[in-house]
Amino acid sequence: MTNTPAQPSTELKSITGLNDQEYEALTAALAKMREPQVEVQASHSKMLAAVRNQLQQRLNNPQLSEEERTKINSDIADLERKMNATHQ
Repeated sequence: MTNTPAQPSTELKSITGLNDQEYEALTAALAKMREPQVEVQASHSKMLAAVRNQLQQRLNNPQLSEEERTKINSDIADLERKMNATHQ
């Protein structure tokens, strides 16, 4: 005979119908979901920095047109804004 886990209730409760213990558990779960994920932010920041460095290196190409230089500088500025936003 195998043990099957109990099926969760498919009945949804109103938040006003929760007891104190259920409310506290829900509040804690929501707080955990909302807190920043440090590992994800760190890898995202590293990726943005790597892309920014590659764009900086492309600016060293003397054959770039002025239009391409303007576009790359705009992209770098956009990446820097995103990087600064993740650090705040």
